[in-house]
Amino acid sequence: MLAVLGALFANALIAVLKLGAAFVTGSSGMMAEALHSVADTTNQVFLLLGLSFFKRPASKKHPFGYGKERFFWSFIAAIFIFGVGSTYAIYEGVVKLGHPHTPENLNWAYLVLGISFVLEGASIALAIYQEKKEARHEGLTFLDYLRESKDPTAKTVIFEDSAALLGLVIAAGGLFLTEHHTGPNGGAYWDGVASILIGVVLAIVAFILARSSRGLLLGEAANPKSVRAIALAIQSHPNVVKVVELLTMHLAPKQILINAHINLRDDLLTADIVKTVEEVEELIKRAEPKVEMIFLETARQSDSPEEECVSEHVA
Repeated sequence: MLAVLGALFANALIAVLKLGAAFVTGSSGMMAEALHSVADTTNQVFLLLGLSFFKRPASKKHPFGYGKERFFWSFIAAIFIFGVGSTYAIYEGVVKLGHPHTPENLNWAYLVLGISFVLEGASIALAIYQEKKEARHEGLTFLDYLRESKDPTAKTVIFEDSAALLGLVIAAGGLFLTEHHTGPNGGAYWDGVASILIGVVLAIVAFILARSSRGLLLGEAANPKSVRAIALAIQSHPNVVKVVELLTMHLAPKQILINAHINLRDDLLTADIVKTVEEVEELIKRAEPKVEMIFLETARQSDSPEEECVSEHVA
């Protein structure tokens, strides 16, 4: 939440500054950056909606809760980055290449880019700080946590801010080359090239974020480490002979649903089976605290022929 609020404040301020600089200078690169920041600001609102809505309790219509709201709004944010930021930046660059003209009052542009770089740097530093805390809590390195985490909110902030910093460098480079008349036609086309490059960067970021959110919306499994921990916890119970099948799915970044088919000893009575199921559920939650819903299908070993096993689903 803190990282999203920090990014919202920084991007809103940056968007205002960039829009002012774009009108003063007439730079396509600055206008592309301004629309980029407007898109980022709107995306923070989307992420806040996801953080708010996913906490709603389960209902008859949504018995598994609203945890996937966070995945949905992150997907919307990715689409918005492409639809508003990337598309317009490329369009603006193409128009500028068709009708090149040299931007004016570039000192204002450089000042705004410098201020924006500081604010974006502070925003991404805050997001990375929060992610490192989460990584330490999970016992992972920062890069491993960023790769394995099912939290699209923090990923979106980090990727957006990284793209923003790269976009600022590209915009500054385009203005510098244009100001020094590098290349033919006085170098006026560099500003348009910078705008197109910014659009390409945004398109790549949008694709990465949309792909990640899509997988979670479709029902992505828990990471291999969690699946192994759950399987070992089940197998550790003395009454469990075998884990035939183990399926997992993230309902939210820190909410996992599991469906397991397990074989129990043949000599267990009904009361023993009931007690075993309760104990297995306790073992699972102790091994992986993120598990929120558990569905266990039990059968005696003699009632489950070997051919029924689905070993590829078991870690």
